[in-house]
Amino acid sequence: MPSKKQTYVKQIHIDTDTGLFLADYATISMSASIFSLKGLLENQKQSELKTALQNKFAINRRQASSIITFIEGEIKSAKESHTRHIKTLEGKIKSLKSSVDAREKKVKKHIEYLQAVTKYNSTKKQGKKAKIPSKYKPQFDEASSRAFGRYSGTYYQSAKKKLHHQKRKLYKMTCQLKYLKTKQLHVNLGNKETIHFVGSKDESNGNQVCQLILGLEKNSLDILKIRVPYALESRYGEYVEVPINLNGYGDKEIRAGWAEGRAITYRITQRKYGVWEAHITVDVYRSITSDSVMLGCIGVDLNIDSVAWCKVNADGNPKRFGEIKFNLHSLSHNQTSCVLASVVTELTTLALAFKCPIVIEELDFDAKKAQLNSGTKHKRYNRMISSFAYNRFYELLSSRCFKLGIKLITVNPAYSSLIGMTKFMSNYGMNSGTAAALVLARRAMNYSEGVPARTAYFDQESKKHVWSHWNRISKRVKGSARHSFFQPRPTASPSLRNGTTSNSALEFGNSVATLTNHPGGLNVPNEQTFASSNFERLECHLETDEGNRTTNRDCA
Repeated sequence: MPSKKQTYVKQIHIDTDTGLFLADYATISMSASIFSLKGLLENQKQSELKTALQNKFAINRRQASSIITFIEGEIKSAKESHTRHIKTLEGKIKSLKSSVDAREKKVKKHIEYLQAVTKYNSTKKQGKKAKIPSKYKPQFDEASSRAFGRYSGTYYQSAKKKLHHQKRKLYKMTCQLKYLKTKQLHVNLGNKETIHFVGSKDESNGNQVCQLILGLEKNSLDILKIRVPYALESRYGEYVEVPINLNGYGDKEIRAGWAEGRAITYRITQRKYGVWEAHITVDVYRSITSDSVMLGCIGVDLNIDSVAWCKVNADGNPKRFGEIKFNLHSLSHNQTSCVLASVVTELTTLALAFKCPIVIEELDFDAKKAQLNSGTKHKRYNRMISSFAYNRFYELLSSRCFKLGIKLITVNPAYSSLIGMTKFMSNYGMNSGTAAALVLARRAMNYSEGVPARTAYFDQESKKHVWSHWNRISKRVKGSARHSFFQPRPTASPSLRNGTTSNSALEFGNSVATLTNHPGGLNVPNEQTFASSNFERLECHLETDEGNRTTNRDCA
């Protein structure tokens, strides 16, 4: 079974003595963490560092190992963040530099043109015949430009101002990159009032320094038994027991991990004065109910304002498809998460109804987001890319799929939109999003993506990968309108759309679930499902020009 680390927050019940103990322990823990951080950054050996921690702060060896393990994780995270920051900044500098070079070249050509015009006007007054050479052409319109309804000079003057500001920004970014490459690594250790107890599966109860003692009686509080450092034993004794309430979210997972001897990590922190919380991290195992794609899957294509989905059967043919609309414009982070969470809930409801995994494209917008402030793209495009919350959508979908036991598959999205528009959009009456979702689902099932006969090249080499041929087609159709891919051919029955049939029934395998109207516009299956051995399988029909109805094998 797949596992995933989950963290659950539980409140600690403390009195005055317990609060003083946690505050004193947090002071020692933070000082030891800073000392360990300096030693690890100086490449000090762990054995020497553990001995130094034991002697300097009067703690045992297991407590020192826990602190060092925590600091190693923080250093690793800081290095990854630092590397990603440098990579992103380099991409922005590269994009901005190309924009500055192009605009500078354009301004230079326009200046040469203006000089040629000035020379022509001066010779014309002297009575000489002179012409402006053909190589000098205007690069900007002579009309005035307006920004936000205000006069901002001619387009040439506006271009010079933009070039000036872009050069300033490029210089600042270059200095920032130079500073990042030379400065020392910065590691944030978080709240000062924090104690870390890193667990291990080799230790008793998953953690030797801080152990969980479960309450045997009903409604009784559980206890965290904390080993006191040597420096505080004279005041608090060898162990301190802290009451904790595990009831609520994550109760079963924590108890299961404790019973099976898994590693349990505790992070006790003071949220505000006198209020302490315990963040408990444990490995959670979930059984996957829809593991194989042999019985079909659901392809998902995420767009800027909608999520298109397509249910594919075992033969790689579409059975149902639909689209979930949403709007993320001008929303805050929490509002965006709320909207995407509702979309994820609808997708996982479909996956549970069809009993199949979900396939999603693996996208990386770092390169595109690096071009946002370069001036090479339109403002509308920049707004679209900046509001595209793919990472947040993937996090929410991954978390919910793991919770419900749904397998989530990621595939390469190369040419998925082109293949969908060329091969499937016209055949089944889809839009570009649902057609791309169909391609993603078929790709997860390792089905062929051959070029259609009507668009195939006669001189293509069979040894090349099929994507090389789609690359040639992509160059040919670049700039074409999407509706131009529709051909005058028979279209699929509308019963395929939105996952509904004429009698409002949703088919999945040999079971049928009745549908109810959802406030968001999507039909969601009820909890009551029933198996019907005599239920006739729905068939997609193609309507020909003569009005005859024939069965489509791909949709049967």
